[in-house]
Amino acid sequence: MAVSEGRGRLGLGGSPRRLTVYRCRVELQETLKRRRMIRSFRRDPVDPEVLDRILASVLHAPSAGFSQGTELLVLTGDDAVAVFWELNEHPDFPTPPEHVPIRPPVVVVVLSNSDAYTERYAAPDKIAFGLDQAANWVVPYWDVDAGMATMLMLLAVVEEGLGAFFAGLVDDGRATLDHYGVPHNFRAIGFVGLGHPADADVASSGASAFSRRRRPIDELVHHDRW
Repeated sequence: MAVSEGRGRLGLGGSPRRLTVYRCRVELQETLKRRRMIRSFRRDPVDPEVLDRILASVLHAPSAGFSQGTELLVLTGDDAVAVFWELNEHPDFPTPPEHVPIRPPVVVVVLSNSDAYTERYAAPDKIAFGLDQAANWVVPYWDVDAGMATMLMLLAVVEEGLGAFFAGLVDDGRATLDHYGVPHNFRAIGFVGLGHPADADVASSGASAFSRRRRPIDELVHHDRW
């Protein structure tokens, strides 16, 4: 178990906060090692309290200017989930019939919102950066932040003993978002399917992770210069 200690610091608004410093990295490292995409699931429902903890993980994701523009469309009802799969069935790559019964019982559509960022950067303390228009952002941080929130959910899934995968919606996902009444200033960066893993992950049998070499860290990291 991680051992922690607290020390005082100034937080937002100048109010004192306690910063927890963890001395032990074992739990996080184990979670990272165990994380992988799971695509085959049992039909057992996910405990609502467990799901709430997974969803709450996004509150700890980085957010440019603390814009907090990432939102989630969570589908748990049988009918709502079934319609999602119907809307996202690719005509050229249909789901194999044997994979239909092992689909995840929970779908979380991750939504980004550029308006939240341009509105935040139009505020007096941010307007000098010139980022009050989406076109002025060299990198669309609303999508970056949504991706980081997604990663936290995937890690939280591992901590809860469940399985999950991340994938994109068909086309731009607008038909799906319209069906569920999502406002037009949101766009889907993808979705997380999660649930209790099946005994065998047959839906992942052709996954690239099993056919491609994993690049070692010394090929990915460049110290001091390329």
